[in-house]
Amino acid sequence: MHELYAQGWFAEIALPIGVCALVTWISLVHRFADKGRLLGTVRSASLCCGIIACTCAAALLTIALLLPHAADVPPAVAAAAAGGALAPRVRQQQNQQSTPPFVAVITLGIAVLLSELERRLVHDMYLHCHRLVRDFENVAQLRMFAFEARLQLRGCTPATKDRTTINTLYEEVDQLLDDAAKVEADIEAKCRQREVQEFPPELHAPTREEAEDRRQALAMAMDACVRMLEFGYRTGKRSGDRELMRLRDEALAVRPLATTGASHP
Repeated sequence: MHELYAQGWFAEIALPIGVCALVTWISLVHRFADKGRLLGTVRSASLCCGIIACTCAAALLTIALLLPHAADVPPAVAAAAAGGALAPRVRQQQNQQSTPPFVAVITLGIAVLLSELERRLVHDMYLHCHRLVRDFENVAQLRMFAFEARLQLRGCTPATKDRTTINTLYEEVDQLLDDAAKVEADIEAKCRQREVQEFPPELHAPTREEAEDRRQALAMAMDACVRMLEFGYRTGKRSGDRELMRLRDEALAVRPLATTGASHP
């Protein structure tokens, strides 16, 4: 290893790049720990690779400009400092006036990629959680899934504080599901009343306004369920996604006992 380190290309290029890439990745994990999954999608993983590549390029430029004036500073140390600059606290303490112009341009590019990565993580999280609830068409199915999902998320969360948060988010879901169930019950009652009063057959089904009220009530419950799932997405592991998908499929397989607008004997 000593002989390898003695090689100029290894000590001045390969080792600094490796150290910078590792420290940059650790900084990204720390920076976005509660905002999503860095490797959740191909787009987010590509942005991570782009940020690491730009940071390594900035580190090499810094080393090239720094070594002639500070020969006692090991290149790997300078590279680690460049990678660690992505950590929020260190980044705020940087002296922007001492940054070389070429490095400043690359740093600006890194800032743009970081902003894009943050937006991508939020977008990926919403899409993933929304896909879990978008196919539910009635309160009974969504209620079953939300209840089972809460148990799954609680079981995968060791922290008491996170379990309390999940319970609080579920209570909001449950309340909105109760409201949506009341809307459905009122619509069914109106449909039965019109049928008993021998209204024309086309009026036995929900009106456009009633159907819209039902969709809005269910959509509000879905949105609350998405927020609960998003919390689990940020704090949980990817291995729990398969179980949530299974719970969703089981809930979708349940058929409602009654359908609004169906004929009654």
